[in-house]
Amino acid sequence: MNTTDRNLWSSFIGEAKANRTYIAYGIKALEEGHPEVAQIFFEVAGAETIHAIQHLKAVGAVKSTMENLQQVVEEEQYEGQTMYPRFLKAAQAEKRSEALAAFQLAMEREQHHMEMFTTALEGLKKKLAVTSVPRSVSTPIQVAEHVSGKKSEPSQELVKEKLRIVKLERIREVVFGMQDGIVSTVAVAASVMASTRLVGPTLVAAFASGLAGMISMAAGSYLGSNAERDLHLAEIKKEALEIKEKPEEELAELIEVYIQEGFSREQAEEVANKIAQDKDLWLKTLAEKELGISIDATQERAPLKDALAMGVSFIIGAGLSVLPYVFVAPAYAIPVSIGLNLVLLFILGAVKSRVTRGNLWLSGLEVAGIGLLASLVGYFLGRLFPVQGM
Repeated sequence: MNTTDRNLWSSFIGEAKANRTYIAYGIKALEEGHPEVAQIFFEVAGAETIHAIQHLKAVGAVKSTMENLQQVVEEEQYEGQTMYPRFLKAAQAEKRSEALAAFQLAMEREQHHMEMFTTALEGLKKKLAVTSVPRSVSTPIQVAEHVSGKKSEPSQELVKEKLRIVKLERIREVVFGMQDGIVSTVAVAASVMASTRLVGPTLVAAFASGLAGMISMAAGSYLGSNAERDLHLAEIKKEALEIKEKPEEELAELIEVYIQEGFSREQAEEVANKIAQDKDLWLKTLAEKELGISIDATQERAPLKDALAMGVSFIIGAGLSVLPYVFVAPAYAIPVSIGLNLVLLFILGAVKSRVTRGNLWLSGLEVAGIGLLASLVGYFLGRLFPVQGM
């Protein structure tokens, strides 16, 4: 299941739950003699229904009428013959009379619902003159060993893999930093050199541009990485609080998530109940499946390291871009600088492709093309506005 589908299902569960909850609140408000409050609850409940239906359609869960009927017949049969009998047994054991009555009523109605849907399904088959329609059934995801609470080697490898990805993501800071350092500095140097024909002012301008860029890019990287880390930590903290204050609700949500991933309800309940025995594992699972956040990756994120990678790579790129102005005669400095930086940018793009498993030539030419464009713009700006008397 990809991230968007997972988010759609999470949103659907939330909206559907809100709809039923708000209707219950509205009925309670009417019972207490507050119709004006009840009206608000009912209006918002209607809006939540619309949202839930939109999410359900977007995830592709609303299929043909034949497929929809086949699915609900199976679900109603399961609920009436398997799920509610178990719920009744548990409520009876815990002496929850109100829950017992609610489950009993629901179980009785589920049988009636199944009969209605079955009749409708048979009628539709006759109408369409078909005997069956193939259905796409999701294959249940295999349960990892860590669900049982054992820290197996594969689970440790999974954690290491997540941390490895976090470290590899830092290549983004290195690539962007060096690319920006080269591109921005070569553009400034080419512009000043074309305008003044003097090495001194060119190096001063390039140094000032590189230093300012290094500070700016490092600060931006730190603030962005830190903000993302704080946001993720806040969401994780919120999820932990919900597990503490509303464990039954959070467990039900986890069960629904596993059902949408292809588990049967029995499998989903078994897996979710085992996960819930370990509070840390429960939090990690909900964070990843409901929020799309890895706790291990979030804790490993180091904004200062990101900023350092960005700043150092930027100033290195800036320094390499002006070397020709130090060692090459002024008359040839601009073309040599542009040529050298195109080579450097191509190599940088190629290195990036090795990490991202992209096309080496395409990535190298893309980065080099950006550098060439910046260099030409800087050069022609300098030629358009020459400094008089130099």
